[in-house]
Amino acid sequence: MTDTSARQYVVNSLVERHAAVFEPVGGSTDIDLAVRTGDGQYVEVIVRESMAAEEPRSFTMRRFRPRPHLFILCIAPGPEAWLVPSTVFERFATGAPGEPEWALQFDAPQDEPLSERLSVYRERWALIANYGEYRSTLNDPLALRVRIAML
Repeated sequence: MTDTSARQYVVNSLVERHAAVFEPVGGSTDIDLAVRTGDGQYVEVIVRESMAAEEPRSFTMRRFRPRPHLFILCIAPGPEAWLVPSTVFERFATGAPGEPEWALQFDAPQDEPLSERLSVYRERWALIANYGEYRSTLNDPLALRVRIAML
Protein backbone atom coordinates (compact mmCIF):
# COMPACT_ATOMS: atom_id res chain seq x y z
CA MET A 1 0.00 0.00 0.00
CA THR A 2 1.36 3.45 -0.84
CA ASP A 3 1.05 6.59 1.29
CA THR A 4 -1.68 7.81 -1.04
CA SER A 5 -3.71 4.59 -0.91
CA ALA A 6 -3.28 4.31 2.88
CA ARG A 7 -4.54 7.87 3.30
CA GLN A 8 -7.44 7.18 0.92
CA TYR A 9 -8.33 4.04 2.89
CA VAL A 10 -8.46 6.14 6.06
CA VAL A 11 -10.54 8.87 4.40
CA ASN A 12 -13.02 6.34 2.94
CA SER A 13 -13.37 4.50 6.25
CA LEU A 14 -14.11 7.72 8.15
CA VAL A 15 -16.49 9.15 5.54
CA GLU A 16 -18.45 5.85 5.62
CA ARG A 17 -19.03 6.61 9.30
CA HIS A 18 -20.28 10.14 8.56
CA ALA A 19 -17.17 11.99 9.70
CA ALA A 20 -16.05 15.06 7.75
CA VAL A 21 -12.42 14.71 6.69
CA PHE A 22 -10.14 17.62 5.75
CA GLU A 23 -6.59 17.77 4.43
CA PRO A 24 -4.44 20.58 5.83
CA VAL A 25 -3.81 23.46 3.45
CA GLY A 26 -0.25 24.64 2.94
CA GLY A 27 1.51 21.31 3.04
CA SER A 28 1.59 20.70 6.79
CA THR A 29 4.09 17.96 7.55
CA ASP A 30 2.81 17.32 11.06
CA ILE A 31 -0.81 16.33 10.49
CA ASP A 32 -2.17 14.30 7.57
CA LEU A 33 -5.89 14.82 8.18
CA ALA A 34 -8.30 16.75 10.37
CA VAL A 35 -11.61 15.09 11.14
CA ARG A 36 -14.80 16.72 12.35
CA THR A 37 -16.65 14.08 14.31
CA GLY A 38 -20.40 13.54 14.52
CA ASP A 39 -20.69 15.76 17.59
CA GLY A 40 -18.71 18.63 16.01
CA GLN A 41 -15.37 18.04 17.72
CA TYR A 42 -12.13 17.97 15.75
CA VAL A 43 -9.52 15.23 15.81
CA GLU A 44 -6.07 15.29 14.20
CA VAL A 45 -4.79 12.23 12.35
CA ILE A 46 -1.32 11.11 11.32
CA VAL A 47 -1.28 8.14 8.92
CA ARG A 48 1.67 5.72 9.17
CA GLU A 49 2.41 2.61 7.18
CA SER A 50 4.49 -0.32 8.36
CA MET A 51 8.27 0.07 8.53
CA ALA A 52 9.16 -2.89 6.32
CA ALA A 53 7.60 -5.88 4.57
CA GLU A 54 9.27 -8.29 7.02
CA GLU A 55 7.70 -6.36 9.95
CA PRO A 56 4.21 -5.60 8.64
CA ARG A 57 2.87 -4.40 12.01
CA SER A 58 5.76 -2.16 13.11
CA PHE A 59 5.50 1.61 12.81
CA THR A 60 7.90 4.50 13.40
CA MET A 61 7.22 8.11 14.28
CA ARG A 62 9.41 11.12 14.82
CA ARG A 63 9.12 12.17 18.44
CA PHE A 64 6.11 14.38 19.05
CA ARG A 65 4.18 15.88 21.91
CA PRO A 66 1.09 13.71 22.51
CA ARG A 67 -2.26 15.46 22.57
CA PRO A 68 -5.65 14.08 23.60
CA HIS A 69 -7.19 14.76 20.19
CA LEU A 70 -4.33 13.30 18.10
CA PHE A 71 -4.50 9.79 16.65
CA ILE A 72 -1.76 7.81 14.91
CA LEU A 73 -3.41 5.57 12.33
CA CYS A 74 -1.11 2.62 11.78
CA ILE A 75 -1.99 0.94 8.49
CA ALA A 76 -0.67 -2.59 8.02
CA PRO A 77 -1.01 -4.68 4.85
CA GLY A 78 -4.47 -6.06 4.27
CA PRO A 79 -5.28 -3.24 4.96
CA GLU A 80 -5.52 -3.43 8.73
CA ALA A 81 -5.93 -0.19 10.67
CA TRP A 82 -4.92 0.49 14.25
CA LEU A 83 -6.41 3.78 15.51
CA VAL A 84 -3.97 4.55 18.31
CA PRO A 85 -4.33 7.69 20.45
CA SER A 86 -1.03 9.60 20.52
CA THR A 87 -0.67 9.14 24.30
CA VAL A 88 -1.02 5.37 23.90
CA PHE A 89 1.49 5.35 21.03
CA GLU A 90 3.99 7.20 23.19
CA ARG A 91 3.45 4.90 26.19
CA PHE A 92 3.90 1.63 24.29
CA ALA A 93 6.51 2.65 21.71
CA THR A 94 10.18 1.85 22.13
CA GLY A 95 13.08 4.23 21.69
CA ALA A 96 15.72 5.49 24.06
CA PRO A 97 15.43 9.03 25.39
CA GLY A 98 17.12 11.41 23.02
CA GLU A 99 16.58 9.23 19.94
CA PRO A 100 14.71 11.06 17.18
CA GLU A 101 12.13 8.28 16.61
CA TRP A 102 9.79 5.93 18.42
CA ALA A 103 8.82 2.49 17.12
CA LEU A 104 5.57 0.71 17.91
CA GLN A 105 5.78 -3.02 17.21
CA PHE A 106 2.48 -4.83 17.55
CA ASP A 107 4.12 -8.25 17.10
CA ALA A 108 7.21 -7.75 19.25
CA PRO A 109 8.15 -11.00 21.00
CA GLN A 110 6.91 -10.61 24.57
CA ASP A 111 4.75 -12.55 27.00
CA GLU A 112 1.77 -10.67 25.61
CA PRO A 113 2.28 -9.07 22.16
CA LEU A 114 1.01 -5.52 21.86
CA SER A 115 -1.42 -6.71 19.18
CA GLU A 116 -3.36 -8.50 21.94
CA ARG A 117 -2.99 -5.78 24.55
CA LEU A 118 -4.01 -3.01 22.15
CA SER A 119 -6.56 -5.00 20.13
CA VAL A 120 -9.31 -2.59 21.23
CA TYR A 121 -7.80 -0.04 18.81
CA ARG A 122 -7.81 -2.39 15.80
CA GLU A 123 -10.32 -1.31 13.10
CA ARG A 124 -12.22 0.70 15.74
CA TRP A 125 -13.26 3.61 13.50
CA ALA A 126 -15.90 4.75 15.98
CA LEU A 127 -13.11 6.03 18.25
CA ILE A 128 -12.69 8.91 15.81
CA ALA A 129 -16.14 9.09 14.19
CA ASN A 130 -17.79 9.20 17.65
CA TYR A 131 -14.88 10.71 19.53
CA GLY A 132 -17.01 12.31 22.26
CA GLU A 133 -18.38 8.94 23.39
CA TYR A 134 -14.91 7.48 23.97
CA ARG A 135 -12.74 10.49 24.83
CA SER A 136 -12.65 9.84 28.59
CA THR A 137 -11.37 6.26 28.22
CA LEU A 138 -9.19 6.43 25.08
CA ASN A 139 -5.86 6.40 26.91
CA ASP A 140 -6.57 3.21 28.89
CA PRO A 141 -7.09 0.09 26.75
CA LEU A 142 -8.82 -1.79 29.57
CA ALA A 143 -11.18 1.07 30.45
CA LEU A 144 -11.94 1.53 26.77
CA ARG A 145 -12.77 -2.16 26.43
CA VAL A 146 -15.22 -1.84 29.34
CA ARG A 147 -16.75 1.33 27.85
CA ILE A 148 -17.31 -0.38 24.50
CA ALA A 149 -18.90 -3.38 26.22
CA MET A 150 -21.35 -1.04 27.98
CA LEU A 151 -22.56 0.63 24.75
